[in-house]
Amino acid sequence: MKPYSLEQIRILEEKMITYEIWVFALVLFVAVLLLIVVMQKLALAKLKSSELFKLKQSFKSVDKGSIESQMEDPNIIDVHTITQTPVHNERTVTGKDLPEPGTIYKYSIPNEGKRIIVIGQREGNIITHSTEILDHHLRIDIFPIDVGNTEYLSYQIEFRREGKVLCQLPNQKDFREMDMKETIQITKSDFEDGFSMYPSINIETPLRLRLGGRLSVDGKFKIGFFEFHFYTKDILERTSGGTKRVEKQFYIKLYKIFPGYDTARQSRDGVVPMLERFGGKV
Repeated sequence: MKPYSLEQIRILEEKMITYEIWVFALVLFVAVLLLIVVMQKLALAKLKSSELFKLKQSFKSVDKGSIESQMEDPNIIDVHTITQTPVHNERTVTGKDLPEPGTIYKYSIPNEGKRIIVIGQREGNIITHSTEILDHHLRIDIFPIDVGNTEYLSYQIEFRREGKVLCQLPNQKDFREMDMKETIQITKSDFEDGFSMYPSINIETPLRLRLGGRLSVDGKFKIGFFEFHFYTKDILERTSGGTKRVEKQFYIKLYKIFPGYDTARQSRDGVVPMLERFGGKV
């Protein structure tokens, strides 16, 4: 038998090394595939167990919620955590439905007739959606007087309240509880009607109105309030006779909501309570 030459031995050794490399690569590839399969099985098992746990917890929370809802007021959405989603229906309100401080409402007054402005809970020109405000909480009637005056037009303003209102007139320093009906006049004339009279009410010293629920013994709202500023601006309008006359436009600015809305505790009727102050004590 003819012995192998050195060249043949070298070629055989190179082939053996190549085969070893390929075998090692195949073994490594198979090991990686097995590891991927094992990890996928573990992930699927963990996901199934997590979903099953969540499903059990949701059933428990539904059963617990149904029991608690029978014990509590069914009209209140009880939200204790920021992750809980409130129940929505056609009356549910969101942030865009609620008035914001700084909002200004402008009203022009017809020369004949009057303008009626109503601040209420779910009805009126200005709707608050607040538990501290009643429907028709405050009604403001504005109508012109002394229409025949060709230089300036005078106005009479009547305030009628059904809820609690604190007011501060432009020449007063403190708030006081408004009567059930109060009247003021915007005029430069003296009509001798016994009403408070002002030539105008500017934005720097407006008539301030605070609307809320219950009052404490010191005359302040126990839970919260809405503060509105009532003021006027002069405009020039042409009369039927062709002359120009100084008339008024009336403005109501929502100045403050104190302490603010607690939208997480709104009722199913879309009415929102105030935030609790001082750790829940008011």
